[in-house]
Amino acid sequence: MSKNSTLLGTFSVKRIAIDAVLIAMYFGLSLLSVQLGGIKLTFASLPTIICAMLFGPIDGFLVGFLGAFLEQMIKFGFTATTMLWILPPAIRGLFIGICALLLKKHMSVDAILQTKRPYVYFIACIVSGIIVSTLNTLVFYVDAKMFHYYEYHMIFGVFWIRIASGVASSLLMSIVALPVVAALKRANFIPSKKAKA
Repeated sequence: MSKNSTLLGTFSVKRIAIDAVLIAMYFGLSLLSVQLGGIKLTFASLPTIICAMLFGPIDGFLVGFLGAFLEQMIKFGFTATTMLWILPPAIRGLFIGICALLLKKHMSVDAILQTKRPYVYFIACIVSGIIVSTLNTLVFYVDAKMFHYYEYHMIFGVFWIRIASGVASSLLMSIVALPVVAALKRANFIPSKKAKA
């Protein structure tokens, strides 16, 4: 095993470059998001899902974390709650990456692409959407209390709508991610398990 290897794999130049491109994609997609009251409609987490499936939880976390950090810096600057706002997208990448590691039989890239019903993958993505929507609601509450704009109906009155939109967008992003992951696999962007230095 080489000195650059870790428990979760090797951070090669190719892998770091792909992570950087996915962070940039996250940032670009976040600028195209639509805010409707207390609900945000966005495809920004698509790169996080792709990265978590390709490289696992650490890369998935970093793409979500750094992509959301760039979004926060451009839209709001650094505030007392910036770190809270960037955690939910990062946790999505961490969660999906951990699921992919623990449930290799159902959630490995090969398993998803070879089966006609990759239900475990979709369930993991939907659960991640519920987790992120719930965390965003809690962060919204803390932010509203700290900056004195709290209104119950904006935060908790639309909670179930926020959950439903989180589930729907997670399902849609997981469907879109599959052909992208398949294309990246065909292009040999996924690290080979046989290549052990």
